[in-house]
Amino acid sequence: MSNDRQPYLIAENLSYELNSTHLFQGIHLSLSAGDRVALVGSNGVGKSTLLKLLSGEFPLRQGSVVRNGSTYYLPQISTIRESIQSESIFNFLNAISNEWWEIEQILETIFSTTLDLSLLIQNLSGGELTKLLLAVGLARSPDLLFLDEPTNHLDYLSLEELRQFLCQFQGAFVIVSHKPFFLDQVTNTTWELTPEGLQVYGGNYSLYREQKQLEHSARMRSHETARKELKHAKTSALREQERTAQSSRNGRRRQLNGDMPRIAAGGLKRQAEATAATLKVKHDQAIATAVQKVAATKVRTHKTTSIQLEGKSQKHRNLIEINQANLWVDHRLLLKEIQLQVESGDRISIAGVNGSGKSCFVKAIVGIEAALAQLQGNVRLAQMQIMYLDQSYEFVDHTQTVLENMQRANPALNYQLLRQQLGHFLFFNDDVYKPASVLSGGELARLAIAMITISELDLLILDEPTNNLDITTVDQIVEALNEYQGALWVISHDLDFLSRINITRSFRLKHQTLQQTMYLPSERSHYYNELLECEDFNGDE
Repeated sequence: MSNDRQPYLIAENLSYELNSTHLFQGIHLSLSAGDRVALVGSNGVGKSTLLKLLSGEFPLRQGSVVRNGSTYYLPQISTIRESIQSESIFNFLNAISNEWWEIEQILETIFSTTLDLSLLIQNLSGGELTKLLLAVGLARSPDLLFLDEPTNHLDYLSLEELRQFLCQFQGAFVIVSHKPFFLDQVTNTTWELTPEGLQVYGGNYSLYREQKQLEHSARMRSHETARKELKHAKTSALREQERTAQSSRNGRRRQLNGDMPRIAAGGLKRQAEATAATLKVKHDQAIATAVQKVAATKVRTHKTTSIQLEGKSQKHRNLIEINQANLWVDHRLLLKEIQLQVESGDRISIAGVNGSGKSCFVKAIVGIEAALAQLQGNVRLAQMQIMYLDQSYEFVDHTQTVLENMQRANPALNYQLLRQQLGHFLFFNDDVYKPASVLSGGELARLAIAMITISELDLLILDEPTNNLDITTVDQIVEALNEYQGALWVISHDLDFLSRINITRSFRLKHQTLQQTMYLPSERSHYYNELLECEDFNGDE
């Protein structure tokens, strides 16, 4: 790692065009030892592109980047999985490093992960692949880390390991993540990327959000003041017009009554017309200036989704009753003596490390992959409408178009209403006729959530719903879930998300058992520490 005191990286006038349209432009920034930066912005604004330009993964089209330190870029795992060849972990590591055992050692010491090197790369989970690629980068002792959504596939233990590593890292890093709770613990600066450029905010994500709210409030006050000034200018102009008209009528009446000679009346009329013309110019200028100020202070908003979830209107009833049941996955006992009751209106969350059985448990209840995941024992399911949003959005039919998937979700809705709802989720014009197979991860997520919003549900099950979604969209999902009246079952490692959706009961999977937690996610610190203690995590602070 470099010991130079000069900045590790200086970028000047960075711009990037996509399809002849500026993705962003005019960016100036620098990175020095100790900088811990959260890069935030809406999906599609160019966060990944900016990281690739800074790290040298993409060639520069405009501007310059001077690097005085070594860099490592970790891409989004979902974007590279298809490009990874079917080769073993050992062959993969041996091809990129003559000292592959150092990478294996980093995996074990920093991320408490031991991998069977004979396994195929493609068979690794998202979390395992993330940690493997992080270890590859750390073996190179970089000064700069550019991390593109490394938190997406990590369970809370792996997140804690990554948090501790980043807090101890001696260089600088820029991280893209949609987990505010995690960003608050590891960053000291926030970069907001917009089409207009890059805005730098001091402090972690919570402080950035507070500053953004203050800015928004100030802009709203400025806009309201400008609107009042415009109203005042228009009122003054109208009153002046009324005074001029009244004066003209009075003069005409005096002339007709013989109170004023015709010559004198003509002179007064010409003088009044000249004065009126001068005042009109003055008022027109005042109004024009006020209109410009209103336009300049208008708070610009970006297109966002509008989400409303439908819950069935019905009396309180039991939906799921499980007594002393066991969960078997491919002849292997995964969970034993399960005791769980879910009623209408319940809002439950289930936590557990990767591989503990959270998703398999849900799939066994819903009836997905019944041959692989089976519940044996006393299990009673009421007649109900269940929607399960899995991590891969498998209930979206990839052979159907966007519109056809929506029609399948609720055949009773007419074409106009379906198009209107798809518009709320940013599917416009011919977008609705795209086959689902060509959609990006974020677009698939939007379509899946759109389908949920038009379905009448008794039970909504969400499996890591915030992956692939930007923070703005997550905020809207939170609002929708807090209005939703049906039963809710959530699997998520996104503590910020969980803490805001009014969870009423929380469970964890530990030692092949389902255990209720003492704390709820709304008690974030206590809940987080309880999960770590339950896994006997002994990391350093």
